[in-house]
Amino acid sequence: MNSFAYIPITALCCYLFLLLAFLAAKRTKVTNDFVFMLICCVLWTGGSFFMRRLYWPSPQFWYHISICGLILLAYAFFIFVRDFSSTKPRRLDLLWLILLSAVAVVNIFTGWFLAPPEIVMQNGEPIFVYHTSLGFIALAAILLIVISRMVIIIAHFSHRDEVKRRAFTPVFAGLVALVAGHLALMLPQLAGFPIDIVSSVAFVICLFYALYRRRLFKLTLLVSKGVCYLATGILSLAIFLNLVQPMRSFIELHIPAVGENDIIYIAILFSFITVMIYAAMKRFVDSVFIKDEIARAQVLHAFSASVARSLEFSEIMEEIVAVIKRTLPVRKVYVCVESNDGSCYKIAHSENPLDDCRLRLDVDNPIIGVLRESGECLFMEEFRCLSAYKSMWDEEKREISQLGIECIVPLCDDGALVGMVLLTEKERSANYTYDDITFLTSVGSIGSIAVKNSRLYERARLEACTDELTGLLNRKYFLETLQREFEGRKERSLALVILNLDDFKLYNQLYGNREGDILICKVADILRATVGSNGHVARYSGKEFAIILPDYDLYGAKSMAEIIRAQVADINRDNPVLALKPVTMSGGICAIPYGASTPKELVENADMAVYQVKRAGKNAIRLSTGGTSPGDAAPPKEAHRSDVYSEYASTIYALTAAIDTKDHYTFSHSKNVAYYAAELAYACNMNEDMVEIVREAALLHDIGKIGINEQILNKPGYLTDPEYQSMKNHVENSVGIIKHLPSLDYVIPAVIGHHERYDGRGYPRGLTGEDIPILARILCVADSFDAMVSHRPYKRPYPVEHALREIESQAGLQFDPKLAPLFVRLVREGKITPILTDIELKIVNK
Repeated sequence: MNSFAYIPITALCCYLFLLLAFLAAKRTKVTNDFVFMLICCVLWTGGSFFMRRLYWPSPQFWYHISICGLILLAYAFFIFVRDFSSTKPRRLDLLWLILLSAVAVVNIFTGWFLAPPEIVMQNGEPIFVYHTSLGFIALAAILLIVISRMVIIIAHFSHRDEVKRRAFTPVFAGLVALVAGHLALMLPQLAGFPIDIVSSVAFVICLFYALYRRRLFKLTLLVSKGVCYLATGILSLAIFLNLVQPMRSFIELHIPAVGENDIIYIAILFSFITVMIYAAMKRFVDSVFIKDEIARAQVLHAFSASVARSLEFSEIMEEIVAVIKRTLPVRKVYVCVESNDGSCYKIAHSENPLDDCRLRLDVDNPIIGVLRESGECLFMEEFRCLSAYKSMWDEEKREISQLGIECIVPLCDDGALVGMVLLTEKERSANYTYDDITFLTSVGSIGSIAVKNSRLYERARLEACTDELTGLLNRKYFLETLQREFEGRKERSLALVILNLDDFKLYNQLYGNREGDILICKVADILRATVGSNGHVARYSGKEFAIILPDYDLYGAKSMAEIIRAQVADINRDNPVLALKPVTMSGGICAIPYGASTPKELVENADMAVYQVKRAGKNAIRLSTGGTSPGDAAPPKEAHRSDVYSEYASTIYALTAAIDTKDHYTFSHSKNVAYYAAELAYACNMNEDMVEIVREAALLHDIGKIGINEQILNKPGYLTDPEYQSMKNHVENSVGIIKHLPSLDYVIPAVIGHHERYDGRGYPRGLTGEDIPILARILCVADSFDAMVSHRPYKRPYPVEHALREIESQAGLQFDPKLAPLFVRLVREGKITPILTDIELKIVNK
């Protein structure tokens, strides 16, 4: 067959097959352009085929259809190249469509550009001979301009993006094949042979390969649902055409009663067979194409819902790894995120904690640059062929190779690369498919938003829980951390170190506030470096720091505190300008369960140890055992009997003397309470320092009554509500006086809490249970006992035994349930002697 009709019909079948497959696909700009080209190729090759077969209405009609398809193919290929390279459309692009359409219309009516071929019959077969003219040269010039524009786009795109340069190689090869095929038409040796159709097949194959390499479609589209259903129809028709005659013969031979109605039965049987084939084919198609798509869609929906519910960075990392491992047979998955300072990307999570996670990619790494620019999955197999890979450091190449990274999925949000997912090869060394890339892209889109939000949340939370100057934990978050650590280790030790810079106000006065801030930062750096991952460091107040040390005992914590104190002392040793005021630190240490039973008590005891160091001369570390001295005998009472006061005895005496001038009862009452409280503290095995503090607190606990009206203080009857409210203010008045004496402010916790009740119904703060400082609870028992056995204008004194029974009955209500019975026992055993005046003794004896 010299007309070579089999060549265009073969090409036409290929185009129709691809067109049907891509019409059933989810399309993008590039695949839409490819569909447009396939339609043009169908017009071109179909017209050529019908022309060569001399079909109705005329060969000239089909020739013009073919030429229109060929001319529009030039524009279709042009927009394909433009969109494939992500080049922005221009207004001039539409002019090319108008110009080429005009050329096609003019050629239909005049044949000036390329006239229909001359048909020569040879041995009964038509031969088509083309005659070129000046119009053909004009047509070739127009097409050459369009082709030149495409070449410029390809060259510019390849030069601008090395990663995708290789992607354009098959596109350029297809263009060369197409141009070469049309130029070959002018060779006399190929006269009549459709070399242009052959070149178009090679052209389409090259473009198809280019799309496949960029994973812009599913390879399984070649057997898509539409193709399968078409095959069902063809198969049913073939069965019908081949079996209709044998079936009629069988019916005539074995079922003569059917007679002339045999065709009806055959049609019914054919319909049944068609339905069965369709059902079987539909089940196959659904199992192959729909099942996996639905499963992955459900996985993505569950993943999106899961990460949307959480702002915890670690949880989101786990979800990203888990969703990929559940869906793809990938050996390893690593998630890299940008560092806090934005200098690099580091592995933040992997499936196995034992995985090597040391990989670090700087922001100027070629991989980062490619991912930021493209925003698409990067395959190391392709990347290794580029010059960008060769510019990487050998160490980086070795680390990536050792991890076995094959695919990198960017986590991009609003053009910013917030991280990336590193994937190793799939099991059985399978390749990543279009479905895999689509799924990973969706995971990357969802995950990037979740990662960005979690990082913002982490940053906001970090800012909320850290000190602005030092970067250490702030006081609020320190207390939360202490509570959390306490609850997490009920049976293990927990040490607390509080360090206070000595004479920091003087340091600021000597060198200025700026140098003071620098000193605070230097101390913070020392603490951070010394403690490391062993604990939590906080800036407790302006010049005070706190360290939480899980699983440390008192002596382990003291060893660390001494190391810190020694380093702090060396801060300005070599600086002659700042050597005028050496930097020193006072520290207090307490631990659970050795010296405290609650976090609040732990803080109070450590604070008290700091106060004791300050009073003793500063620049030292002191251990607090909750007021007890393990292994030591109870301190001798001679010290108490000799009425030895602290170095601040003169100040205390001056304050008590002032209240004595206004209310002699308050003065004597305070002395009595000091005796009872000190004896009770001794019985609790408290050391001498704690006993001295509670004694001084007892002497000062009612100092605020100096501001109460004398008529209220000495009123013989019951107080009215306003008078009682005024009397209650004496607690806050006492604190207001004491706080102006920094050398005595360590007694404030005991003073302010001596009217609190264990059941929470006391004042002024309404504290309950062990939230009330231990010294305040001691003071409460001593104060109440003396108030009951003392004579006042508004009441008679109670007998001692009555007062003791009252204390017993209020144990767990007003009084500490452990201290109340202990105090009663001490009185009854004679270890505490009630102090009664002559008047009180007479009244009690009556």
